[in-house]
Amino acid sequence: MAQAQPVLSDAFSQVTKQHREKRKLSRAAVAEMSGLHQTYVGLLERGERSPNLDTAKAIASALGISLGKLITEAERAQIHRR
Repeated sequence: MAQAQPVLSDAFSQVTKQHREKRKLSRAAVAEMSGLHQTYVGLLERGERSPNLDTAKAIASALGISLGKLITEAERAQIHRR
């Protein structure tokens, strides 16, 4: 049976969490800076929700990184997980 391919949104969740932890930010802090609810940030990090572009941009801004760089890192992480 073939393995399921990693989904970009899963990699995005992983990279987002890594950046948050690297900056020693709580989910609550990222939520406040991005205008999102803390619970939603947790759902995103666990891969239970996928952000739309506006939400992804807000998260990237809260983490001090460009959305393009965040997506590029997620794409690389996705490739490495295959």
